[in-house]
Amino acid sequence: MLKPINVGLISVVCLFSSFAVAKGERYGISVNMLAIESMEYDQGSSGQKDSLRYGIVHTRPIDKNNNRWRWWLGFNYLSEQIEAPSNGVYQEVTNYEFRVVPQFALDSWSIFTPYIGAGLSAGFSQYSNRWEVDKDGYKYGNQLDDVEQFELGAVATIGSVIKLGSSPDAHLQIIPQVSYIHPVYNSGLGGVELTVSLLF
Repeated sequence: MLKPINVGLISVVCLFSSFAVAKGERYGISVNMLAIESMEYDQGSSGQKDSLRYGIVHTRPIDKNNNRWRWWLGFNYLSEQIEAPSNGVYQEVTNYEFRVVPQFALDSWSIFTPYIGAGLSAGFSQYSNRWEVDKDGYKYGNQLDDVEQFELGAVATIGSVIKLGSSPDAHLQIIPQVSYIHPVYNSGLGGVELTVSLLF
């Protein structure tokens, strides 16, 4: 039986390969700093954590006078220890996330094309090595059950394409972006995310 991670990876490979013959495709890598928000459990809340996650990106060129709309498809990976607050829950998380965000170009200024977007984040998370923590920060009692769950979030983004070349379809693009992920199904990973992507 295939594990959820294997199904997710196979789906991403098929999806990305299906777009390979389309005109103007861009592929790249991303580095994301996610400020993970606290999650609530019966035993207490988890801690907050600034964590790096890494991803691959597929999209198309965007420009006010050319392709004003585009789809942003991303697949991200995160693995992190989340320390607990007083009387909270310590846990370690591994997360695989697929993101679909339509984006709209606001304007074009020389090599800059600012945009906004809103879409969905679908992920699978494994929370393991979970413990209750007392007011002094010490783990106590029995280890809590692991949690494996599908998570769905709403994503809002604002960013800018920086085209390294005068053409709106420049092959090399640097894309700084700010996103906010709000969990809407299962209490999962969410928060403000700062991203820098390099597209070819």
